[in-house]
Amino acid sequence: MLEVWFGVCLGLLLASSGALWYKFHTLETTINRSMNKVQESVEFPIDAIKDEISDTIQDFMSNMNVPTAQDHLLGGISQIMQMWAMKKFAPAVEMIQSQMQNENL
Repeated sequence: MLEVWFGVCLGLLLASSGALWYKFHTLETTINRSMNKVQESVEFPIDAIKDEISDTIQDFMSNMNVPTAQDHLLGGISQIMQMWAMKKFAPAVEMIQSQMQNENL
């Protein structure tokens, strides 16, 4: 019975792949026909894009600040809280890990 389902799934996969190939092939021919009709080159504004990216990076970098003492203090407190949480919830984490290992066996 498993072989039948495997064969059905494989057949559906091949049929959908063929349909997708046909759709892409017709889409490619349509695009090629429309590109041949246009016959004019579209100029891509690469310099404008470079300038926009450069301005965005400069704007982002100008808004950055040097970390203050408050930032360092909050970072230290968050590390202490993480250590406390790891000690507090370590048995629960170990229990979950052992249950997952037992389910995988």
